[in-house]
Amino acid sequence: MQSKNIRRQNILGIVAVVAVIVFLNIISSYLFTRFDLTAEKRYTLSDSTKDMLKGLDEEVLFRVYLEGDELPAEYRRFRNDIKNMLDQFRAYSRNVEYEFVDPNSFKTDEEKMQFYQTLVKKGLTPIPVTSQNDGVQKQQMVYPAMEVSYKGRETAIQLQSAGVSGKSTDEIVNTSIENLEYNFVTALHRLSRPVKARVGFLLGHGELANIDLYDIQMSLVEDYTVENVYLDRNISALTGRVQNMNDSSITVSNKFDVLVVPKPLTTFTDQDLYVIDQFVMYGGKILWLVDALDADMDSLQDKPQSFATRLPTNLEELFFNYGVRINPDLIMDYRCRGIPMMGADNRMQLVPWYYFPTLVPNSKHPIVRNLDVLKTDFISSIDLINNDIEKTVLLTTSDHTHIKNAPVNIQLSDAMIQVDNQLFNRSNLPVAVLLEGKFLSLFRNRLASSFAELTEIGYRTQCESSTQMIVVSDGDIIRNGTGVSDQGRYPYPLGYDRYTNVEFANKAFVLNAINYLAGDEAMIDARPRSIEIRRLDVAKVKNQRNYYQIINIAYPILVVLALAAIVLIVRRFKYKKNK
Repeated sequence: MQSKNIRRQNILGIVAVVAVIVFLNIISSYLFTRFDLTAEKRYTLSDSTKDMLKGLDEEVLFRVYLEGDELPAEYRRFRNDIKNMLDQFRAYSRNVEYEFVDPNSFKTDEEKMQFYQTLVKKGLTPIPVTSQNDGVQKQQMVYPAMEVSYKGRETAIQLQSAGVSGKSTDEIVNTSIENLEYNFVTALHRLSRPVKARVGFLLGHGELANIDLYDIQMSLVEDYTVENVYLDRNISALTGRVQNMNDSSITVSNKFDVLVVPKPLTTFTDQDLYVIDQFVMYGGKILWLVDALDADMDSLQDKPQSFATRLPTNLEELFFNYGVRINPDLIMDYRCRGIPMMGADNRMQLVPWYYFPTLVPNSKHPIVRNLDVLKTDFISSIDLINNDIEKTVLLTTSDHTHIKNAPVNIQLSDAMIQVDNQLFNRSNLPVAVLLEGKFLSLFRNRLASSFAELTEIGYRTQCESSTQMIVVSDGDIIRNGTGVSDQGRYPYPLGYDRYTNVEFANKAFVLNAINYLAGDEAMIDARPRSIEIRRLDVAKVKNQRNYYQIINIAYPILVVLALAAIVLIVRRFKYKKNK
């Protein structure tokens, strides 16, 4: 009788467990939840994304074209991650709907080709993928892309990141998965904003050529209206003026939301500075990417040394007035990229080039938070001037930095310098600074008669409301590399280093800076969260190499021997006691 009761209890227990499991599965099919245990919270939606979703007042439809029974394994995983992301979106907004469409499900090849052509016209290009199945190779076209519809408007988004030579399909898909939230938020942002913000690239002072800015401008053009602009003493180059018919007053407004100044080399006249200054006084935002010295690798192509002198840009007083000073020096940093040089065995090898520092962001500001390493070329230090403008240091050098003041004798033999703490004795020097506040005009106490035609309309001595600008002491941080073919020069991705086949985070930094200045912080927060960079202190490792070798080799052996001795002592004591 007792055994029957025990059996009945066991059966009831099993039935109860099964019932609970079935119930939880039914509930989970209607409710979506996810526990993010990563240190960087890479799988948690940003607060800005949640706010955007909660603010949706009409239905938004995501139509994803990555579907099909024969998708390769990597793209099946990609498809599942897309669905998980959309389920997260649904948890914060009832207006989110989605559907997955198989572009290969048409009955006839003619229908399929017509559908393919429709997608291509919308900018959605197929990806050829080769997969193995039972030893047989099969090639198919997949569409890692989507269309988003909201309030009668549509936009198309390519979900797979552009591949760099040397990356496997799995690596490219992983990068694309990390970009999912950003791509979704970008689509919603485009459809929610009726008018694109305007970004102007200043030219006319030896700035970078269009091909050097190709990647960043192409990355901006979907979300912003991008134009090149020349000053030429034209007071209306950056600001527009409209005369009111009733009282003849003048209404002044900026033509651009953000102005980018990419590596000027020649002199800004006082009239040009005045036009820029008044752009700031009327609330304009500027991203300054400025070199202090005329240092470049081209001057070392035919000779082992060159002298870097100060560039005559005439921007020093303007920067000082706004709150910073780009010093006429060059930074040498132990944490740097390499350049190819001929070694002692007559073979090319990469050697550290201390004039090319790599910057690891450690600020918590949204512009640089979670960013990976950035590359720079011939960068200078920045001093902060005491005034009423709020200053936030975005990027700094490493703990082992050396400064050379102008004129700087740059020699290829500098790559052979033996680094020691006495030489590289500076640390955390600012190289990128965010300025925020009500700026005062540089010309508030010094208007000249030659400015009469410029100042008669809409002159301001200070900002009426707070505005921002970012100053970076390296013009090349926005410059994409270029290669040469029979058809001419072609651009590399921004941040790509062709010597190491590594893509640095320069593009993400510049996009974040422009997004922040344009007021699009939601797009910054939605960018991929990088794994926290935990890099070795290379100088410390070099100086204490023997110590760490002993720790890694001797300590494990000593621990094992100690444990063995403890076991032997315990065993001896145990058996001796039993006797």
